[in-house]
Amino acid sequence: MAVCTGTVLLGMTGLLDGRRVTTNKLDFTSTVPLAPHVEWVKEARWVEDGKFFTSSGVSAGMDMALAVVANLFGVAAAERLALACEYE
Repeated sequence: MAVCTGTVLLGMTGLLDGRRVTTNKLDFTSTVPLAPHVEWVKEARWVEDGKFFTSSGVSAGMDMALAVVANLFGVAAAERLALACEYE
């Protein structure tokens, strides 16, 4: 999981080469050239590609985290977590 421009840092390592990912929209055009072998998805709030989940920003990171919980533990667990966090 990577949030915001943390995705760019991961991309720079080569771990995301050929993967669909996203990052912060405000820095998009200035940061994505740092990882040219990544398939950047500008319009996405968050993206899942295999074992990698990336989000465009902090609030999108909450959405992504709930998606990961749903993926690993089921939708009911993600719904309980969202309710416990008062996240709508």
